[in-house]
Amino acid sequence: MSTPEPGLRELKKQMTHESIANAALKLTLDKGLNNVTIDDIAHEAFVSPRTVSNYFASKEEAVLAAGTPDWFAVVEEFAEGPPTERPLATLCELMSNFIRSRTREQLRLIVQTIELVDQHPTLHSLQTAAYDNLEEALRQGVADRTGTDPNAHMYPWLVAAAAVSAIRSALRLWAQSAATADRLPELVQDAFNQISDGLPARLSAVQTH
Repeated sequence: MSTPEPGLRELKKQMTHESIANAALKLTLDKGLNNVTIDDIAHEAFVSPRTVSNYFASKEEAVLAAGTPDWFAVVEEFAEGPPTERPLATLCELMSNFIRSRTREQLRLIVQTIELVDQHPTLHSLQTAAYDNLEEALRQGVADRTGTDPNAHMYPWLVAAAAVSAIRSALRLWAQSAATADRLPELVQDAFNQISDGLPARLSAVQTH
């Protein structure tokens, strides 16, 4: 079943969400996180401070939203699939394809956000919480597609944790190495492959460039 196209109201909300997030990130890069206020973000995004607060609980949350891929869209796509005995391989394909669909501007925002997270503990804690939420959602999706119970079986916990770790590690290595955009899908694929292979101990099996 195909996913229905979002209505005008949903598109407007999405555009407002992105506008506020991008404004928060731009101001943070220009002025520093501690010097940015909700009023500043509202002025930059041409909305009211109340609108900013309706979309984001804090300025930190808005900053993270600008450069955080919508992994939950991938989780939803994964969860809608048929039963599978290879959930990690399926997730690898979906997440690699999702990364390939990102524009260069979206990839640039990812790098900028990762750099800010390294500088600010408040952003780091929020990002960690976001990854925890992603892992929880993914855990249930894995359980549904493999006929397991996350309250009784270890398998969905391990698969979800491995997938999130692969994505997180690939993004950070890519951002810190200043690699080109086309390298990111390769790094995602490599991270999943190494986990699937049991993290071989041989140095030659580890991609170092």
